[in-house]
Amino acid sequence: MKKIKQPFFIVTALLFAFFLISILRFDIIENVLVLLVKPKSFFLARVSLVEIAKQHIFIVIISSSLSIIIALTIAILTRFPFMSDFEEFLLGLATFGQTIPTVAILALLVPFLGYGFKPALFALFVYGFLPVLRNTIEGFNTIPEEIRESARAMGMNRFQIITRVELPLALPAILAGIRISLILNISVATIGATVGLSGFGTLIVNGIRGDDTIMILKGAIPVSLLALAVESLFIILEKRFRLSAISE
Repeated sequence: MKKIKQPFFIVTALLFAFFLISILRFDIIENVLVLLVKPKSFFLARVSLVEIAKQHIFIVIISSSLSIIIALTIAILTRFPFMSDFEEFLLGLATFGQTIPTVAILALLVPFLGYGFKPALFALFVYGFLPVLRNTIEGFNTIPEEIRESARAMGMNRFQIITRVELPLALPAILAGIRISLILNISVATIGATVGLSGFGTLIVNGIRGDDTIMILKGAIPVSLLALAVESLFIILEKRFRLSAISE
């Protein structure tokens, strides 16, 4: 069995290390930035960058967890006869849903849910739900029918085929969907600042309002590093499970 090359692990570790540095010691980065751009102080952060990072990561974890659990449940249900007819509709819905701009979703939700956590959570849930659903269904569909026939010949029922055969084989595609979901949520959560959500987006919006480049970068750099680090981590997981599936 082939092993994942060591540089993947090194890059992932470095990205997470740089993210931690960017929230714990942004002053080091700021000392370099002031040589390139003129600092301003129209808006001062009332909470620490660590606290802002916690708030950002918190809503990403909550929204992504809901998205993954519900999307996986629905995708698995489509493997049963009573839900199989809805598969194409769900794939179409997933494709259509991602074409709706995040700002439009937030604008539609504010009159009903108000400002702050609730509309942002719902918008992130929708965006995170769709790629997991689509990738899981497509992952199931790429499994050759001969494998299912062999499982039936061994006496497995529908539930056993799904849990013991289809889910393990579709796992790389499922992880790819979860990766896309997390990256989207990490990035889109910054737009939640337009409806009063706390997080890195607050720094970016305040920086734009005050024409403060350093303030913008104070939010943009950590969120970019976090997204890259999570993506790198999931690429390693996808490769690992794909290699495991090939070896078996």
